[in-house]
Amino acid sequence: MYLPNLKHLRYLLALYQEQNFHRAASVCFVSQSTLSSAILKLEGQLNCQLIERDNKSFLFTAQGLEVVERSRQLLVSANELVNFAKQQGDEFSGLVRIGCIPTIAPFLLTDFVNACQKTLPDLEMYLREDTTENLVKMLNNGEIDVLILALPIAPNSFHCKKVGKDPFLMAGEYALVNKFKQTGNYQSLPEQSIFLLSSEHCLTEHAVSACQLADKARINPFSASSLSTLVQMTALHQGITFLPKMAVNKGVGQAEKLSIEKLDNDFYREIGVLWRKTSMRNSLYNQLGQIVEGLLK
Repeated sequence: MYLPNLKHLRYLLALYQEQNFHRAASVCFVSQSTLSSAILKLEGQLNCQLIERDNKSFLFTAQGLEVVERSRQLLVSANELVNFAKQQGDEFSGLVRIGCIPTIAPFLLTDFVNACQKTLPDLEMYLREDTTENLVKMLNNGEIDVLILALPIAPNSFHCKKVGKDPFLMAGEYALVNKFKQTGNYQSLPEQSIFLLSSEHCLTEHAVSACQLADKARINPFSASSLSTLVQMTALHQGITFLPKMAVNKGVGQAEKLSIEKLDNDFYREIGVLWRKTSMRNSLYNQLGQIVEGLLK
């Protein structure tokens, strides 16, 4: 039995991602006829139809979709094997690609990189900042090796190391913050006085859940795309918001002269480090998690 060529599996994956033969061929730096022939050869080797074709379009079959997913896993494992060999079995050297969400990256990565340079001097780090959804996809596709993000996330097949808690602090106009401290009731706040990040940022979901913001009338319809914009809008409109402690520790909200207070209840987000279960660098990723854990104390 002949095993499929990894290059042909890569062509199949590109076709699925691009949903167009011409674009997929361009991504793979081959001609369209070469890519088409490779897909046909794959179908012959696997003895199943991967795509349904007509003159103008094509559609992946159920078997084709399953082969795409299994091909992705094979290519990720193959790349990890090659990288492991290049490092001569030393998982603490070479390149590691680290993803981090925007509500953590600006307040942690500088200290994290400095700590890594001291304890892991042979490690070369590539850093990527993106949303949780995008980073999880990149981790699954083998484009990123390890993630630092806020938990929980949707069920997945990754290793997850919980490394600490990041409490939420209330920040805003002094009178509003003081009023809430006296009542402890969000109903006492004016309507649309609470400012949050846009929905694609998991910090909003964590804050709404942790702080039990059931009354949406208190939330302002404006949604910020960054913590910097969030604190500026909160200050301008004399409202309140919720900031992670790691951001406050780095001075977020000080320039806007926001009143920042600890909430009486223990509201926080959990921080975790994730990596693929198929990785050959578990010891390295555990050590990276320990470094993050130390920085969160």
